Amino acid sequence: MGPVVQRKENIRNIVRLLKKEGLLREVISEGSWSCNEDDLPEFNIDSLSYSSKTTSPSTLLFCKGAFKEEYLKGSQSLFYVSSCPYLSSPATAIVVQDVSKAMAKVGAYFYSYPQERMCLAAITGTKGKTTTAFFTHAILSSYFGNCGLLSSDKNCSDGKTFTPSSLTTPESLDIFKALSDALEHSVGHFVMEVSSQAYKVSRVEGIEFDAGAFLNISPDHVSPSEHPNFEDYFFCKRQLLKNSRSAVYSADLGKFEGLIEEEAEKKSQSLSFSLASPSSDLYLKKGEKGNEIFFEGKSLGAFNLAMEGDFNLSNAMAAIALAIECGVPEESPALHAVENVKVSGRMERMDPAPGVTVYVDYAHNYLSLASLIGHVQSAFKDPFITVVTGATGTKGLNRREGLGKAASLGAGRLILTTDDRDFDSLDEIDAQIEKAVDNPNTQVEREDDRTLAVLSALNGAKKNFEETGRHNVVLLVGKGEEDWVKVAGKKVAQKSDPAIVKEWEKEVN
Repeated sequence: MGPVVQRKENIRNIVRLLKKEGLLREVISEGSWSCNEDDLPEFNIDSLSYSSKTTSPSTLLFCKGAFKEEYLKGSQSLFYVSSCPYLSSPATAIVVQDVSKAMAKVGAYFYSYPQERMCLAAITGTKGKTTTAFFTHAILSSYFGNCGLLSSDKNCSDGKTFTPSSLTTPESLDIFKALSDALEHSVGHFVMEVSSQAYKVSRVEGIEFDAGAFLNISPDHVSPSEHPNFEDYFFCKRQLLKNSRSAVYSADLGKFEGLIEEEAEKKSQSLSFSLASPSSDLYLKKGEKGNEIFFEGKSLGAFNLAMEGDFNLSNAMAAIALAIECGVPEESPALHAVENVKVSGRMERMDPAPGVTVYVDYAHNYLSLASLIGHVQSAFKDPFITVVTGATGTKGLNRREGLGKAASLGAGRLILTTDDRDFDSLDEIDAQIEKAVDNPNTQVEREDDRTLAVLSALNGAKKNFEETGRHNVVLLVGKGEEDWVKVAGKKVAQKSDPAIVKEWEKEVN
């Protein structure tokens, strides 16, 4: 364990910082209004929080998002930062133009700007962020001895201990604390996923990454609570390259490639990767040696990944490019660390019965499901494909149409079931997915109970194989290994897809 650092910062210095950044409006204390930090008492802040439930008198509380005045009743903080004053509270109000930006600026300052004292690699894209983050983490850990990680699956600050994650990109205070903790444990390299929302709500405000990777793009996260349209989503995605010293990007982006190349060319260093084009800095060649990856015309050797699919080979190339930008030599054996990586709930293959193969994956939009179906069609000879899926409620509303269109690319059977519907009607979600199915050979069914939906898919696949001899592939998508679904703002217990498959396997065998 590294040393425990006791942090303290005078509230005057924090207000002075906010004024310097042009974020301060005024300070309201005991009925007095001021913009002068010297009017405040000499008081030390020793912690930062955005939850009123985790405060002490010396905690600076940030009232972000849908904060309600009543929350202050449960807070012990003597100072809070907000976009508006809550005059019913005796605490001193530090009123700012933008709470999220203020939180990021103060967080970086309070934790002594840890992002400037380590090598940071970041990844964005519609799909593949988590797998690429794990690939990159494996290479950097292998070469440098340790590496930190922030992902939508797991987080790691000390280079050794992994904890479950709740957000793709954490809130800014959590990011700076994680980076600071990493430095205290002598971790000098860090990998993180960066979502479009991270830029939309200033979670990575003030961070310049040493290397940023842009994997792919397709419409996603369009809803009243996320992005108003695809242009806004794509714009926010591109901010990663704007805020990275070096750029890594896919040369297989089609019509969107020009904007990404334009941004990459502004950097002193950039690397492109491609599944097909030898003109890219990294490209893949399939042949007698297997999946051979080339870097600037030189073979790095064959890479046999534990995770299937061309899209994961693309993710591996992105990770290799990021690692090279972070100082790993191109001839280092550490680059082959990607071969041993498996990520729970992502392309998790199971073969529970003769003639039946199952893939459990977090595929939740058009691009991810279409890629998965494409892989199955190339990996098996004339497979019968069954897809079990639902769609999230409240957010990513355009995913519903995308899932229906993707299923039409090859699913013989589509079973619509429960995903994280939250406050939305399951009937409405299913109807929107079904409406987008335009393949007359895709049979659409509905089964609200996810366990029953999975069992129906498995039993149907077994029966189909026994009757036709045709190999059956069942795609259980959207939830990965999660053992819950979100309904009306709460997590409700739901047996995970892999657990259902394992139980079924025992019964049929």
